[in-house]
Amino acid sequence: MSEKKERFRRIRDLEENILSCVAVGDCKGAYKGPYSDPILTSSCINRDHGSGFEVNFARGRFTLCRALLDGKIEPSEGMAEVVYQCTLCGSCREVCNNCKNPDMVINARENIEDHVDIWESLRADLVDAGVAPLPRHKEIFEHQRTEHNPYMEKHAERWNWLADKADYFKPNGDYLFFVGCTSAYRLTDIAKIFLEIAKKSNFSLSLAKEEWCCGSVNFRTGVEDLGIETAKHNFETFKKLGIKKIVATCAGCYRTLKIDYPKWIDDWDFEVFHAIEVIDQEIQSGNIKIKNKIPGKMTYHDPCHLGRHNDLYEAPRRVAAAIAKDGLVEMRRNRANAFCCGAGGGVKSGFPDLALEVAVERIHEAEETEAEWLVNCCPFCLGNLGDAAKAASSSLKVVDLLDLVNKAI
Repeated sequence: MSEKKERFRRIRDLEENILSCVAVGDCKGAYKGPYSDPILTSSCINRDHGSGFEVNFARGRFTLCRALLDGKIEPSEGMAEVVYQCTLCGSCREVCNNCKNPDMVINARENIEDHVDIWESLRADLVDAGVAPLPRHKEIFEHQRTEHNPYMEKHAERWNWLADKADYFKPNGDYLFFVGCTSAYRLTDIAKIFLEIAKKSNFSLSLAKEEWCCGSVNFRTGVEDLGIETAKHNFETFKKLGIKKIVATCAGCYRTLKIDYPKWIDDWDFEVFHAIEVIDQEIQSGNIKIKNKIPGKMTYHDPCHLGRHNDLYEAPRRVAAAIAKDGLVEMRRNRANAFCCGAGGGVKSGFPDLALEVAVERIHEAEETEAEWLVNCCPFCLGNLGDAAKAASSSLKVVDLLDLVNKAI
């Protein structure tokens, strides 16, 4: 028994939470369609795009956890392949026990507390058991251990996109801008645009020359040792600069710095902001003036790491509404009940076809609004939704909200 406890120590620590699932099945069968109550339109991506087996949903994964703890099944690579098809979006938590149902006496959602924390713990236990992560993830992390990014790029090239390095590698900014890997190696325009916005506004930014990947990909896929090593390195780097406010343009970096780092670093004492929060504050205070409103209706996609994971819903909407000449319109599923883009939790790298298929559904939902612009605040969402728009031959313009802000001020 002690051996099994050591093997699955994380989910065993959460056993009471796991046993709180009363198997109602809203995580699998939450209704889909233009209903008046938005709780009925949220759904797990695997309902329509996965295999549809019970283990693809929260109820089935809770059963899986119980079976592992009871010694009824052994971990396997096949098990890991199913578990890693989840994007960790948190939609299951929102519809759990259909929490708006007045006839439900026991609120399983409150007792379970955080579904996503349990799924991440399960993944970490599968890593310890030697059956995870997925082969593609292993390749990525082998590279990351030496080059500190998941994109198979050289660490020495992290700042190649930045022209005036000397101006930013100084600890004198109002905020430390954590650029992240996606903006450093793939979508570099996002980082450049935020620097431009800061220059036009009333706040200054510094950059950490020794910045590594935030570690989100590690924590999401259960490779805790690499995530912790990365977090501790970045923490020491931040301390040397002496700046207490950190801002990120990436929703994944923001979530990791704000939620994960405090779990692993006892004396973490930094304030963490998303760039859109800073811009919203600057607009509200009058420090940013809107000069040229953007023609065409906009609709906003809620990144899971900003929305369900951090309850950051209104700031991006206020900013979008401030710059939209023809208004902001909502998709059928929005805010806490928004449909995931399909890229998170390692799905984009592990199951690219699944990620694209999910994003195409979100594109079609955005098209229903008749908006011209699909805006968001996450480079991962931006990339996957952009791929989906091309695959679906959609006329939607998929952009980061920062891009339009820069054009409007």
